Amino acid sequence: MTLPIWESLVAETQFASDLALVGLRRLCSVPTAPDLFPWGSKDQNYALHVGMHSYSSGLERLCKLAIACNGYAVAGEFPRLRDYSHKIGNLLNAVEKLPLPPSGPGVTPRKRGYLVRPLDALDPDLTNMVERFANGAGRYEHLDSLWNDDAEVNTYKEWSALAARASVSEDVRRLISIKERAADAIQSELVDNGLLWTSQRVIQDLALDLYKPSVGVVMSLFRKVRWVSANLDVATYYTRQELTLLGEVVSRIFIHTSADFFNYHIARIGDEEAVGEELEAAHERIRLREAEEDDEGPLAP
Repeated sequence: MTLPIWESLVAETQFASDLALVGLRRLCSVPTAPDLFPWGSKDQNYALHVGMHSYSSGLERLCKLAIACNGYAVAGEFPRLRDYSHKIGNLLNAVEKLPLPPSGPGVTPRKRGYLVRPLDALDPDLTNMVERFANGAGRYEHLDSLWNDDAEVNTYKEWSALAARASVSEDVRRLISIKERAADAIQSELVDNGLLWTSQRVIQDLALDLYKPSVGVVMSLFRKVRWVSANLDVATYYTRQELTLLGEVVSRIFIHTSADFFNYHIARIGDEEAVGEELEAAHERIRLREAEEDDEGPLAP
């Protein structure tokens, strides 16, 4: 093997990982309740198509990388992958059937559980929705509806149905609350320091809403990509074929518990205790400022 092939493996893994991560982040912000759309508008749901396009492409690529690298670790050559096309269900089934490479140190206890295909209450509907989107019926549904009266624009309807069945853990609910408090505190502190207009774009990004029903679906999607990533990690971990350690790429993003993934990569909080202490101090400053403003009373005419 020549060096450029190993470089291609790393670049493709980075590309696929970032696609999946960007998709998961965007999907957390898909509104699902009718009353969230002012004046009957549903234009905000385009975030669903952005997120699904990115996630489905990233998941597909990670599946193909896991299959390819496992084939090389076992048989010494990369299998052809084009026959899989965008068939997400077939790709996930193929990953499930991958044998462990005959060499290599095995997996750590922490990662071993992630090698088992996750069973999810939202399946098979969730996998079917991702595959429908990846195959083009979802990706192009708005364009198709311009010329085809029979075209079905169903992705948002399917997502909302899944979101109605999804659940969010207490850990994730707590992290969402911390993120919201952090956005409010940062906005108040920036404005108080004379950065009202300068901070507008920063505040827009910080205050991006996370809708709990959509977050519930996202956590199910995350567990799929974590499982595929764990299989890619094992296929390249010090096997006799000396493949590049692609686990170093995917592990930093996806090989986490669900709560830790949400913490580090969606809410982006990090050290909860340190953030909590800073927020308490910030909210005390905000409280004192508001009290001073109240004491000053209305301006004289």
